[in-house]
Amino acid sequence: NVITLEHVLFYRGTANFIEGSEEELDLVVEMLNENPEVNIFLKGHTDNVGNAMLNVELSQERVYAVEDYLMSKGISNERIDGEGYGGEQPVASNESETTRKLNRRVEFEVRKGN
Repeated sequence: NVITLEHVLFYRGTANFIEGSEEELDLVVEMLNENPEVNIFLKGHTDNVGNAMLNVELSQERVYAVEDYLMSKGISNERIDGEGYGGEQPVASNESETTRKLNRRVEFEVRKGN
């Protein structure tokens, strides 16, 4: 299962969360605390503006930002893995800023632990 964190969004060109993103991340923390056998795989994304290689790096930074947030709430880093994909997997049009911001996201895939 791949779940898009629809309200965990980032300011353009940064790995900084848009205000309110923490609320949805707290739900992930709650789910992980209630399901200690679950690990997650984070998938970071950007819009398609700018250099494609830099966007892959930025999307990885976004994965790290989410990972850091989850670890700050007590989730073991052994339960979290991830990868940045840049702008290769958009979920919305990149034609306007309104829809591009939807592509600056992190998704997570639920995986059973060892």
